[in-house]
Amino acid sequence: MIMAFTYLPGFVTLVFRGMPTVWRGRHRLLLCWLVFMQAVSPGRKTLEEMARWTPATITAWRFGRLLKAAYWNVHLLVSWLAQDLLATLPPPTNGILYLFGDGSHADKRGLKNPVAQKGRSSQHHPWFFGLRFVLLMAAWDGYRVPVGFRLILPKCHAAYRSENVLFREMVEAFVPPSWAKLVIVGGDAAYGSKANMRMVQARDKAEPARRWGFVFAIARTWKTVEEKSLKNLVTHIPQKYNQCTRVPRAQGRKGRKTFWTYSTRLCLRHVGDVTVVLSKKGRNMSPQHTKILVTNLAALTPSQVVGIYQKRWAIELLNWELKSGLGLGEHQVSGDTNRSEKSIGIAVLAYLFVLRVCHHEIVPGHPWSIFQLQHALRLRVMTNQVEYKVKVKMAKTRKAA
Repeated sequence: MIMAFTYLPGFVTLVFRGMPTVWRGRHRLLLCWLVFMQAVSPGRKTLEEMARWTPATITAWRFGRLLKAAYWNVHLLVSWLAQDLLATLPPPTNGILYLFGDGSHADKRGLKNPVAQKGRSSQHHPWFFGLRFVLLMAAWDGYRVPVGFRLILPKCHAAYRSENVLFREMVEAFVPPSWAKLVIVGGDAAYGSKANMRMVQARDKAEPARRWGFVFAIARTWKTVEEKSLKNLVTHIPQKYNQCTRVPRAQGRKGRKTFWTYSTRLCLRHVGDVTVVLSKKGRNMSPQHTKILVTNLAALTPSQVVGIYQKRWAIELLNWELKSGLGLGEHQVSGDTNRSEKSIGIAVLAYLFVLRVCHHEIVPGHPWSIFQLQHALRLRVMTNQVEYKVKVKMAKTRKAA
C-alpha cells in the first residue's frame, strides 16, 4: 500500500538536475512531481487520481497548466534523459546497438480531442479510436530504452506527416553513444520502405568511424533491377533449398526457435545490393506465411538476420509496459494538440526515470520488466517516507520536552 507523499524524494530532483530547459515559476518542481507520480502512484494515471497522493499545493489543475504551457519541449527532455541513460547503462561487449521503430495507439473515447482518430494496426486487427504515435527504441543485452516518439496527426491536419517520415526524423536526430561501433536499424514491413533504407545507407557513408546497417521486413511486391518480383522467388523456391535455422529466444528466455530460411544476394530497385532472407516457421508452410527480410550487411548469416529481427519483439513489450505500467494515454486531455503530445511524453519520461533510478536491479541478458523496477522503486520511496515521518515526530517530541 502506498501512503500519501509529504515531500518529493531527493533522488528525483537529482535525476532531473541537468534538464536542458529554462523553467518558469514552479514548473520545474511540478514536472518532477508529475513524472514521479506517473512512475509510482497506484491505480489509474489520470491527473486527478495522481494528485490525490501529493501535498495539497500540488493539484491536478497545476498539472494541467504545466501540460498546456507551450514554451517547453517534451521531445528535448526525452532525448536528454535517454542519452543520459545510454551513457549510464553497461555497454555490450560487441559494440552493437539496435534501433527499432513501431507504431501504436492509446485508446480515447471523447470526440473533442483534435488529434484522436479512427484506425487499425492491420486488416487483421479491430478498429480503434484514439491517439496514434511512433516509438523509437534502443536495445542491447536485454535493455530496452525509448529514445524518442512522435504523435501521428490525422491526415486532414495541416501539419500531417506520415508514419515513415516521423520514423526517419527520429533516426536522423538520434546520436548513438560512444561505445556503439555498429548501429542496426530495424522494423516490420510497415517501415521497410526504400526511403528508410536509403536514409540508413546515407548515414553509413556520412560516419566512417561507425557502421550503420538495417534489417527490415519488406512486402513481396518489391522488384529487382531486372524487374523480377520477389513474389516469384517466394512462390517458386524449392523446399530442398530451405535450411533449418535455430535462433535464441528473445528477452533472455531459455531455448531456441526453429526457422526455415533461404538466403540470396539481389540488387533491388532504388536500394542496390542487399541480402534477402526468406524465413518461415515450418518447412512445409505455404508462401503466404513466408517473411521476407532484407539487410545491407553482407557479413550477416541467415541465422543472424532472423535473430536480429526477432529482437524487434522488445518494442512490442515496451509499448505494453508503457500502457499497462506507466499509464500512457490515461491523461484526460482534449482540445489541445500540445497537451496530447506531452501526455504521451510524460509516460515515456516516467519509464526512463524508473529505468535510470532502478537499473541496478537488471541483470544484463536476463528477462526483466518495468513492473519489477516499479516495485523496487515503491519500496525505496515508502522507506524514505517512513524515515522522514519518524524524524519529524522525534523532532517535535524533543522540542516539546
